Amino acid sequence: MELVIAMEQGIPEVGGIKREAIANMWKPETRRYVFHPNRLVQDVRTGIQLPDLNSALDGNIEPLIGANISMRQASNLTL
Repeated sequence: MELVIAMEQGIPEVGGIKREAIANMWKPETRRYVFHPNRLVQDVRTGIQLPDLNSALDGNIEPLIGANISMRQASNLTL
């Protein structure tokens, strides 16, 4: 992994990699799927929790989508 980052940054040695480039490679976490001890789905951005993990895995994510849309609309109104 470090070698790939070094090549992308055009750096001949792994030791010259910029730390912030590594931290920004992954997008922020959107959801957490918790299997143990509670079986639930947590939306990190909106704070919504769905207590039925199996239903969410089957595609019932309308509450998550609705909460995300509402959050976006609220943030657009405050801009």
